[in-house]
Amino acid sequence: ETSTSPAHNATFQQPLEDNPSIRLAVIGDYGMEGQSEADVAALVQSWQPDFIITLGDNNYLYGSAATIDRNIGQYYHEYIGSYPGDYGEGSLYPRFFPSMGNHDWETDDGQPYLNYFTLPGNERYYEFIWGPVHFFALSSDAREPDGVGVSSKQAAWLKDALAAAQEPWKIVYMHHPPYSSGEHGPTDWMQWPFAEWGASAVLAGHDHIYERLQVDGLLYFVNGLGGARRYDFDNLQPESQVRFSRDYGAMLVTANKAKITFQFITRRGEMIDSYTLLSPGVPPNAQTLPDPAGYQWERVVQGLEKPVGLAHAGDGSGRLFVVEQPGVIQIIQNDELLPAPFLDIRDRVGSDGAEQGLLGLAFHPNYLQNGYFFVNYTDRRGDTVVARYRVSADPNLADPASEEIVLTLAQPYGNHNGGHLLFGPDGYLYIGTGDGGLFGDPQNNGQDLTSLLGKMLRLDVDELPYRIPPDNPFGDEIWAYGLRNPWRYSFDRLTGDLYLADVGQNLWEEIDFLEAGAPAGVNFGWNFWEGNHPYEGTPPEGAPMNFPAVEYDHSQGCSVTGGVVYRGAFPDWQGVYLYGDYCSGRIWGLLRTAEGKWLNELLFESEFNIATFGEDENGEVYLTHHGEGSVYRLTTRP
Repeated sequence: ETSTSPAHNATFQQPLEDNPSIRLAVIGDYGMEGQSEADVAALVQSWQPDFIITLGDNNYLYGSAATIDRNIGQYYHEYIGSYPGDYGEGSLYPRFFPSMGNHDWETDDGQPYLNYFTLPGNERYYEFIWGPVHFFALSSDAREPDGVGVSSKQAAWLKDALAAAQEPWKIVYMHHPPYSSGEHGPTDWMQWPFAEWGASAVLAGHDHIYERLQVDGLLYFVNGLGGARRYDFDNLQPESQVRFSRDYGAMLVTANKAKITFQFITRRGEMIDSYTLLSPGVPPNAQTLPDPAGYQWERVVQGLEKPVGLAHAGDGSGRLFVVEQPGVIQIIQNDELLPAPFLDIRDRVGSDGAEQGLLGLAFHPNYLQNGYFFVNYTDRRGDTVVARYRVSADPNLADPASEEIVLTLAQPYGNHNGGHLLFGPDGYLYIGTGDGGLFGDPQNNGQDLTSLLGKMLRLDVDELPYRIPPDNPFGDEIWAYGLRNPWRYSFDRLTGDLYLADVGQNLWEEIDFLEAGAPAGVNFGWNFWEGNHPYEGTPPEGAPMNFPAVEYDHSQGCSVTGGVVYRGAFPDWQGVYLYGDYCSGRIWGLLRTAEGKWLNELLFESEFNIATFGEDENGEVYLTHHGEGSVYRLTTRP
């Protein structure tokens, strides 16, 4: 329990260290039983949010005890702590944090609302913490006993509470919008100096619209499309940036220590708006893609045999580890190749096929303490093996006898083995598997949830045998599916966003993207889709698919190689995702703007067979030239 004032305890708190990223839904003006509310509720539940906040008018028309459970509990009971209604089980802990709207005040000054919910503080205005976000729910109706003006008792509480909050993000939410272009327009008594007091953003409802505004550098959102009659825009504000009222929907908010993203999505799944804020401690992303003329790829080492992977140990040594396809891991230190390999397991690796061999390497997040690292290779039979090894007493030499098998997968054909390994921000091991090979996924492994091929697997490997993370969506190893051959994926080290390259069939190559905190169970579409284009069969009606951020056709190359987001020393490259093509040597830059739009440009023409990208401990970016046996680094031209 965290106390910030005697009268208003943040009686519920999810600590930051247990929640590297959070996902919440925001609904407003929703409490009117019927199809519109049901559709929005289904949308919200499809996101699997950690919790829900509301922007008021939870119980139309008069806030009475006779309608409150039909208007709220019927659709959201499983999120409500100490649920008192009749529609099923509630939540074991609070996951529903409403604010009071004018309709909620209509009966007995809101007493049915106060009786129905169990909330922190005085339940009319309160605070709570979930992971990296401190939330402040306000009571914005003129009937609030502690006042609603900037000189009120409530405002004094908020000013002090915001000043005391230590979390990276501070979100204020209420019913009456300080600024709005809807029918009600701005609410002057709630135009408090939120920016001066330290708020990150302000959310409100009341007007049945969606709007994003920016006033004095602070984001304001109006979100009242939860189910009641939609409004027009009658009071256009000069600070308005995005406006929408054609359909119902809700906001999806994802946050971690580095960034927070606000999205509005309709009940039909159409994204209307997306906006991202980066924490003040995070270097700002570039606003445009960099001019590559002042940069080059400088060769660091050569003399390698088919280098297909790059990784660092995160141990402060500055070493870069290079995976050689025949079964050897080499070390680069101070831009020199060490004479002895770190690991040599050629005796157990089968690398006869062009896509077989030692394919992946990942160091445990606690490598400095436990000495564990993981590899992915095809064995002499051509089957996939994921194994754990341990470093020896010599930090530059692993113990080849320390192998412990984590997972094996039978491979029906000799290609599409995937092979990449990566630890995510959540500490779990992510394993990319191909669809098993041949042409067109003949065994339908990509869409078959009984097969581990064509998937992104996610395992807890702190102990062996491994454990299934409790929030894996299907109760097994699978975290996402619908992949053909994921050849390199990476998490942005600052934001936690996932970028994934999936090699196409014979026409289209793609880069997929998942926002940090996105729900598990994503279907990337193969083999219904190749990129954004139908490939084979008809997807089940209404089945959600995650379509690529960008794609390119085979006039540009033949096999995509996924990269990393640049987080090194060059300011004009910050936030740029670099990826390339194995056949053509082309290298592109991909940049996501604060509004969620993609900028994508060809930056370099090279002669490299690009097998992988990687980054060192400082965020500088490297690639391997598979045919030449070399490692190159992005650097400035002399």
